Amino acid sequence: MPEKSIREMSARERARHSLASKAFRATMLGTVVLGLVTLLATQGLYFYVLFSQHIGEAFSLSRSAATVLGEVVDTEPLAREVMDTYRALSDEERVQTGTQDYRGRFARVTGSADYREIYTILGALLSSSEADDLYLAVLDGQTSAIVYVCDPDERETLTFAPGEWEPLGGLELEKFLNWDGNGRLYDISYTKNYGWLCTAGVPAGESAEGAQCFLLADISLDNILHRMRAFALEYLLALLVIMFLFAWLQTRHMRKTIIQPINAIADAARDYVRDRRAGAAAAEHFSSLDIRTGDEVENLGMVMADMERDLSEYMEDLSRAVAERERIGTELSLATRIQAAMLPDASAPFPEHSDFRICASMTPAKEVGGDFYDFFLLDDRRLALVIADVSGKGIPAALFMMASKILLQEHVKSGCGPARALAKINEQICLSNREEMFITVWLGILDLDTGVLTACNAGHEYPILRQPNGDFELVKDKHGFVIGGMADVPYTEYELKLEPGARLFVYSDGVPEATDAHGELFGMERTLRTLNRVGDRDPQTILVQVHEAVDLFVGEAPRFDDMTMLCVEYVGQRTEEASSMNELTLEAKIENIPTVTDFIDAKLEALDCPMKTQMQIDMAVDEVFSNIANYAYAPSSGEATVRFSCEEAPRAAVITFLDRGVPYNPLENRDPDVTLPVEERQIGGLGIFLVKKTMDVVSYEFLDGKNILRIKKYF
Repeated sequence: MPEKSIREMSARERARHSLASKAFRATMLGTVVLGLVTLLATQGLYFYVLFSQHIGEAFSLSRSAATVLGEVVDTEPLAREVMDTYRALSDEERVQTGTQDYRGRFARVTGSADYREIYTILGALLSSSEADDLYLAVLDGQTSAIVYVCDPDERETLTFAPGEWEPLGGLELEKFLNWDGNGRLYDISYTKNYGWLCTAGVPAGESAEGAQCFLLADISLDNILHRMRAFALEYLLALLVIMFLFAWLQTRHMRKTIIQPINAIADAARDYVRDRRAGAAAAEHFSSLDIRTGDEVENLGMVMADMERDLSEYMEDLSRAVAERERIGTELSLATRIQAAMLPDASAPFPEHSDFRICASMTPAKEVGGDFYDFFLLDDRRLALVIADVSGKGIPAALFMMASKILLQEHVKSGCGPARALAKINEQICLSNREEMFITVWLGILDLDTGVLTACNAGHEYPILRQPNGDFELVKDKHGFVIGGMADVPYTEYELKLEPGARLFVYSDGVPEATDAHGELFGMERTLRTLNRVGDRDPQTILVQVHEAVDLFVGEAPRFDDMTMLCVEYVGQRTEEASSMNELTLEAKIENIPTVTDFIDAKLEALDCPMKTQMQIDMAVDEVFSNIANYAYAPSSGEATVRFSCEEAPRAAVITFLDRGVPYNPLENRDPDVTLPVEERQIGGLGIFLVKKTMDVVSYEFLDGKNILRIKKYF
């Protein structure tokens, strides 16, 4: 789970996560670490001192015993006699050490006066010291054993009679037998019987045949460990007391000098935010704090007080700036509406004309733009088309654009051809163009009877034309100089012949020069590719598809230029005979559905349409026509037209339904959830849903006062 914020914590959780709690835990942890380090160092020093002391005691005891024995009795004969007897034994006999028979072999030694004398002296010295044992023994290098000569230890399991032996490690033997007389002679070893043991000694006689007699003193180190454990326990108890006391005092000090001032600053900040949200008058939340710590916390309080004063001044300035910005925004919004009102309505222009279809759009880069389009009828048979791009952006470009649009329309309507109209506008603008702005213009006049387009280009983008059954291609017309750039510039007209079904696409440079986040341009190749992908669709669909392609390409990158497009489809005049061959007009009634399906089936059978595809188309035709019959003219009735056409490469049947009923786009309805049980589904929408699922393309438009629904099925 994600960690909680301080606002989501309970009071207990806040206390556990508070600075005081953290300071206490940190102090405790630091004290524990310091105490453990100190304990380890003290224990090490304590062990070293006790260890040195015990070694010194054992070595001094063995040396004193050697001195006393040297003055009283000669130990060499006794040691030599024990070793002679020991070495005379076989390996099997030596294994019997400690038994009564084995000890009997050395009875002569234990009965001698020298042995009793040595035993008495060593016993007296042992009883007057803290050593665990003091004994005379021979270290035999040949058998790697310690052979006891005289051991006064009276502990039953730890006493050794003359001749008894124990195995000895090679390192210990080497250390004792090779001692050079310097320093203390000792060895630390661990055995199961004795535990940790320190053995110190001095030679007691001459060495011979790899053996040496020693006076040895043993001191157990277990008491050192006992003392160290007792010391550690006492130390830890004292450490706990000191640790808690120190942590409490340290936390109390930090609470007073750090935590309480910080909490006071936090409370002041919370009060400041609350008052600011409530709209209360500014108060000195931070200046009233009495923080006298003399460190960074006090400095923080002073900085917060300065910040509060600066924020108050900033908020006042910001309020004035926001008010001014809102005023400017209102004016810009008004300018946008005015500019939009200056452009002709492209949704359903000229409903009385069926010989052409036109659509245009303008998307400014800022609130208002410098691009514009225009189209208007000069008379019943001539259509004027304009698209232009003003240099610059924003309000200046918009003002220049509106003036230029008015001048263009005025001169064209006065009877001037495209070239003369542009020449006159250029002269007028150059006379008073103090800001040295200019405008690129493409102006065309389409004869609706003949399809002849007379046009002139003043530095604008190349138009793009698609003749029937062809592709969109650039028309690389001759460019004149931009309007407003230079006076007395001639302009040249040219003509294009548009066949019925041709589509003309003109645009501003905001389309090919749209730039993505990597600085790559949309370009003319993508523009042509997008147009050819749309093909022979209606002008509105063409503009929508191009706009979506540009938006997808640009992504989140900022727009730097206006994007304006205009598309006109020249329908021309069709003969009644050609029209009636593929059209059926009849009253929109349910009982006429068989007539409609018979009409469509006849067309499909002539094209050798597969039966499965034909049945899917019949189902879609039935659903669409029944919707027109039930809802288009309700509660009265009216006519509906069904139009059939065929496309090639790939082959497809296109059925168009036209009615003049209530405007209604069934494609805007939300698709039903077919995963729900039947009783839980909402009523309606299933029929058009099936049409969308079975047909390859379904489109709708409201044009010239008609609902136009097209379905397309490939086969």
